[in-house]
Amino acid sequence: MLYFIDLTAQGRECSGWILYTQPESIRNRAYIDRYRVACEKYGLSIQLGIYEPPREWDAACRQRLAGLAAFGKARFAINRTRDFHLAQELEKLGVQVYNPSQIAELGNDKAKACQFMQAKGVPVMPAAYHIQAPPPWYPAVVKSRTGHGGTQVYYIKDEKGWQDWKQGVCQPNVQYMVQQAASDLGRDVRVYVIGSQIIAAVMRSSTKDFRSNYCLGGNVELYDLDAQGRRLVGQALSGLTVGMAGIDFIFHHGQMVFNELEDMAGARSLYLLSDCDIVDEYINFIRKDMQGTVQERPL
Repeated sequence: MLYFIDLTAQGRECSGWILYTQPESIRNRAYIDRYRVACEKYGLSIQLGIYEPPREWDAACRQRLAGLAAFGKARFAINRTRDFHLAQELEKLGVQVYNPSQIAELGNDKAKACQFMQAKGVPVMPAAYHIQAPPPWYPAVVKSRTGHGGTQVYYIKDEKGWQDWKQGVCQPNVQYMVQQAASDLGRDVRVYVIGSQIIAAVMRSSTKDFRSNYCLGGNVELYDLDAQGRRLVGQALSGLTVGMAGIDFIFHHGQMVFNELEDMAGARSLYLLSDCDIVDEYINFIRKDMQGTVQERPL
């Protein structure tokens, strides 16, 4: 279920894990190295854990995880696996998990995230979570509830487009949700947050695709949130305990509308556009949080 690779020397101030699946650990080697450098800077020991999800969380899996945590003296874990079940099991063992299981769950189920935000009064595009019937509005966007990076997202222009998608694309083993398309297509803002603080915001845009993801060729630029945008981010963060996450907003008639929460937010565009080292700031936050010295500041 887990095997480990040493990243920093043992015997430092605090022992922690950074957890990835095997494919993601290969794809994110440079990013993982940033974590190693930051942990060395702040005197934290950290190990890279390669995670393979079990078929089920039975007593044997839980016992093995408990043994690994005890042997490695794990006090904290940076969960980059997208598996909220793993976060839950670690939390039960008393390991401080970044991000907590609630953020991992909301970050990997778009429907739950939208329903959570809607219940708090954060603006969300109208949505349907059972898609047997055609949507009551067009154009619409259909997306897998668990997709990432703009994958499994489809623009539906009209009734014919809906029928074409149902017959040629829709997969019976995938959970989808459908939303009314925002008026301002190909444009969104990712807000990077650590704890309760806004670190930076990046505008992503595309003139060729209704999806603006940087990994799909979208353009990126730093974005200065106004007071209303900051209030909206604060509203979205209320009641949540966040390590580091990205909160994505789309635009409807010029107004920011919640789109999704990304618990495993990538930061390539932020490093490209600025000298902000968000991993360094994140590890410093974890160090302070473990010491109980994090100071809340106004958004």
